Amino acid sequence: MENYFDIVPHARGWIYVMGGMPSASFPSYALALRAAHAHAERDKHRLRKPVFRRQELNGVMAPLDVSASIDMCINRPYPQIRP
Repeated sequence: MENYFDIVPHARGWIYVMGGMPSASFPSYALALRAAHAHAERDKHRLRKPVFRRQELNGVMAPLDVSASIDMCINRPYPQIRP
């Protein structure tokens, strides 16, 4: 079984949603992703396997490779938009 951390746009920036509970808002996608990752690390002893997803422009939730995504967020604020 897996726990989903969904990174989604919000009226005040970006949030992550885990188990139906939204986080505080963050001013950037990268900060929301890092906060979700920190949450998963902090609670790894009681959480199931974390799966990080982002909301695509069409509304579909796409899984992320978190290690690559966090590095990518430093240079590109929203990874699914390709230059």
